[in-house]
Amino acid sequence: MAEHDKIRALIAEIATKHGVALSPDDPLLILQTINTMLLGESADAQQAQLQAFKSELEEMSNRWGIEINAKAESILNAALEASEAAMRQRMAEYAKKLVDDVAAEVSKGLGKPLTDGRAIANRNLIASGLSIGAAIIIALVAILKF
Repeated sequence: MAEHDKIRALIAEIATKHGVALSPDDPLLILQTINTMLLGESADAQQAQLQAFKSELEEMSNRWGIEINAKAESILNAALEASEAAMRQRMAEYAKKLVDDVAAEVSKGLGKPLTDGRAIANRNLIASGLSIGAAIIIALVAILKF
């Protein structure tokens, strides 16, 4: 029914603008109906293509989002691994430095007592040598007196 109202409105508009009276079975109105149908079909086809394009864009967007997340995760993992490796290297360097520093302090702290101990041992050896020398001299004097 709405289609008949459109045709009547079209006939009235043509009559007022152009001064031509058309009947509902006029070939011009048939062409108008065909054009209207073709435009409707074309609009439906364009809407279907637009919907397909929209779906394809959404799918591409989702795929890109997944790929971007995967790349970001890969980059973050690589950065984390590099950071961990650098941290391990620094810790090893500082541990070695700490061991060297402790060894140096221990050596410095023990160096003087060891040096003093050696000096005392050398003095004891000299004293022992002198005591043995004195004992030998006393023994020789005692032997020679008899």
